[in-house]
Amino acid sequence: MKHILLPDNRPRRLVFYLAMEEYVARCLDEKECFFMWQVAPTVIFGRNQVLEAEINLPYCQENNISIFRRKSGGGCVYSDMGNIMLSYIKDGDSVGFVFDTYMRLIAFALQKAGIEAQVSGRNDILVDGRKVSGNAFYQLPGRSIVHGTMLFDTNFDHLVNAITPSNKKLQSKGVASVRQRVTNLVEHTSMSIEDFKKHMITTLCDSERMLTWDEVAAIEEIERTYLDEAFIYGRSPRYSFDSGMQHTKAGEVAVEIALRHGLIEGVELKGDFFVLQDYAQELNKRLDGVAFERKPMQEALKTFNLDMYIKDLTTDDFIEIIFTENN
Repeated sequence: MKHILLPDNRPRRLVFYLAMEEYVARCLDEKECFFMWQVAPTVIFGRNQVLEAEINLPYCQENNISIFRRKSGGGCVYSDMGNIMLSYIKDGDSVGFVFDTYMRLIAFALQKAGIEAQVSGRNDILVDGRKVSGNAFYQLPGRSIVHGTMLFDTNFDHLVNAITPSNKKLQSKGVASVRQRVTNLVEHTSMSIEDFKKHMITTLCDSERMLTWDEVAAIEEIERTYLDEAFIYGRSPRYSFDSGMQHTKAGEVAVEIALRHGLIEGVELKGDFFVLQDYAQELNKRLDGVAFERKPMQEALKTFNLDMYIKDLTTDDFIEIIFTENN
């Protein structure tokens, strides 16, 4: 695996590194790449999440915590200089295989450092039953990007107060608070953060590639797409139906449907699920003008496999979220 390096170590915004992932995936010929990065206090939320529902905006403003949206799915993450961010890029269209490979590699590297780490659920790594790493993926044609956190010595006061996860998520994890769910690696190893980073590189990588200044400039151009306010804050259309967040195998999912005279005009999904490919155009095409009733919707979607677009969310799951009795 190739370790990707920048030609300098100056501080950069979190979205620069997301753009760097895109550049590496799109432009470098390396089959398997890895790099790590750290940022000033920042909250990053998933492409399908609603900012106001996930982030404590007043707290972030008062504490100079930046806010950005990423292009991958998954949940909301707080990061600072005590949280090592990991980026993994690999050839192939099989996101599930790449994601599983990455999770096993990270758990192995932790175990090699004497830390008893275990892969848990769909995207977490635990130490002593508490989360030390959460991960998400983003797919480009022929390339898969996986990125995640590694809580080493993170400010838990900021982590707890900057993010506002739903009660359903906490209940599903069987805990009373975010603080009970997470742990810092500093509690489990005598390594310094710099020694730990060196350990990860030597364990996972066998060579390195230094980016050029021209390549850095190209990355900064991609970074601009993340700084667009329309992308960060998203659309806030009016909907006639809102399922509210439902906990599913795919993660938390809410379905919002615009209706006119009982017919569907638009559908949007919100939550921390993982998108395999863009679902919105095909889903809306099939449901446009369909009566907002179970049977007509099932008929319109009978040949539509939603789990090909959203990981672990079937078309039947989608229908059930809409028509469960509590809605």
